[in-house]
Amino acid sequence: MKTLPSCILYSHDEELIGRLIRISSSIASVQPIEAQADLEQWFSQFGDTLLLADLRAPNCLEVLSDIKTTWPLTVIVVLGVDRSDPMLTAEWLDPFATTGLEPDRREFQALFRQAIECFSLRKKTRLLENELAKLNAQKAEPAPPPRTLFSAPLQNFSKAQKNFDNLDMLFDSVVDGLVATARVSRAGIFIKPDHEDHYAFQAGMRCLQATENLSIPINSPFVRWVEMNTHLISRQTLENIPDPEDRAMLKHMLDSLGAEIIIPLYATGGIKGWIFIGQRATGIPFDVPDLEDLTGLADHISTTLEKAMQYEETALQKALAETLLHSIPFGIVACDEHATIRWFNSTAREILQTEDECIIGQRAETLGSQIADVLHRALNRPETPETREWADPRTKRALSGETRCLMDGGTCVGAVIMLHDITGAKLFQEKEDQLERAAFWTDLAASMSHEIRNPLVAIKTFSQLLPERYEDPDFRADFSEQVVEEVEKLNQIIDKINDFANLPKPTFQAMDIRRPIENAVTHIQTELDHENLKIYLSADESALQIHGDTILLEECIYHLLKNAAENLNNKADSRINVTVKGRDPKNGHAKVFITITDNGSGIDASVRNKLFSPFSTIKARGLGLGLPIAKRAVIDHSGQLDIETSSGGTSVTITIPALAST
Repeated sequence: MKTLPSCILYSHDEELIGRLIRISSSIASVQPIEAQADLEQWFSQFGDTLLLADLRAPNCLEVLSDIKTTWPLTVIVVLGVDRSDPMLTAEWLDPFATTGLEPDRREFQALFRQAIECFSLRKKTRLLENELAKLNAQKAEPAPPPRTLFSAPLQNFSKAQKNFDNLDMLFDSVVDGLVATARVSRAGIFIKPDHEDHYAFQAGMRCLQATENLSIPINSPFVRWVEMNTHLISRQTLENIPDPEDRAMLKHMLDSLGAEIIIPLYATGGIKGWIFIGQRATGIPFDVPDLEDLTGLADHISTTLEKAMQYEETALQKALAETLLHSIPFGIVACDEHATIRWFNSTAREILQTEDECIIGQRAETLGSQIADVLHRALNRPETPETREWADPRTKRALSGETRCLMDGGTCVGAVIMLHDITGAKLFQEKEDQLERAAFWTDLAASMSHEIRNPLVAIKTFSQLLPERYEDPDFRADFSEQVVEEVEKLNQIIDKINDFANLPKPTFQAMDIRRPIENAVTHIQTELDHENLKIYLSADESALQIHGDTILLEECIYHLLKNAAENLNNKADSRINVTVKGRDPKNGHAKVFITITDNGSGIDASVRNKLFSPFSTIKARGLGLGLPIAKRAVIDHSGQLDIETSSGGTSVTITIPALAST
């Protein structure tokens, strides 16, 4: 991006100021000044410039007369009423041009460009004149004055390093140390803030107000020159710079800062800023050895500032991390490799009801035997994360803790435990369990009354008729047969309830998942003998081995197949597909997926939300224990059972961990 030339507009007419800024926005950067004192201050600091002067501004004619005398390179464009007395007087001062208060846009832009070009030519002419004068003066150059070394040692600057944790104070200390070391009347520092596109004044001593308000873009000619040349800038050595325009630009920068020397500050990645110093308090100029000493001092300042900024960044990241960790809604306790507590957040303090001062630096046993035990186990077995629940004997809270070993390059450097206060969850679970138990007994009573009533009614009817028809041998035979049959039904109901309440403990071993599935398919086909039912089994050969209980899985698959077959109700083209697929253990934990799909009409909406509740069924007979038994078997195998149903059929998927292939 090209930097626009600057221009001063001396006027107090806000409407005129706004119009001229809009007209010239693509040509130059216009700086409006309303007060005479501010205009004089600007010229004293920045020197010759391009000036737009509104004759209605305070003492404008007197100001223009002084500028013509003191700043002869300044290009003046006068704005006023044509042929008015002030305009006629101004023309006697021989300005570059005059124009009205409402100039035509295109004409003014053309005039403005000509004024800018004229100002540039005047500066180049002055540069050439100065060069010629220097060449003539070199013939009779006097001997340089004797060198005066710094009277204050570099150690005086060390106090600047006392404020590493506060950059603003550090900048002030750098300036104070610089003034004390170099014994100068003025010093200041410019720094580019992170994520900004300009260099800004940070601190200074006896600096001009205009200097403190300066903002130097990163693409300015001065910054580009410093990046290319990487050395200090001094009035005494400007003549060593070959390009006259570069010399003029650097002199203008020295004038803008009121400085004798500008020293760049380098950090990782380029120019971080610069320091500038004025004349010595004694008035004695700096010589070359002094400049070398100042360069060494600047290197020291650069190193100090870079370390301080890195420290500030690290401190900021640490503060953000600690704020984040303290805001996490679960407790975190960290220890080193010797099980000494090094950190814990505010949530952990609330859960454990303790204070930082009592814990930091203490052994893990200070927090209780349970926490100490899981932390020691994490340190000794870093590859095995552990989760444990316990009741804190001191606070009477139910706690849950998950531990992780902290590794650094394969070495255990500590452990962390994440604490959860599950007291409320436990109470809620207990209440929920109470409600579930109440619902369980209600469902059990309703189902048993329904299932037991029919056999009892039959037994009662025969018993009532027995006195009247006792002599009838056929009746006695029917009575004996019917009562035995109904009693057997009652026994079967009791057996089902006992089986559900006392499922056998699983016996796990390596097995082929196809065996219990094939047994269940054979069982269901023999039992139902539905002529329209077809059951198809397909298996992925790559993942068939699991660690499980054959009997439990066979019963699980049997109940699922039976439910599917009964829902199909032997309709034409009844079909059940059983598929077994596996996932490659290289892409995650090995798993086996067993899917049972039928082409029935789906599960009735009235029972979809309580499919796995005991005694929930829409069948005319039965206790509805099949799906609960199947789900318990899946859970015992650390698996998961999911059901999807629609009017086009039902799909049941069982997910069970598989044995990794060798």
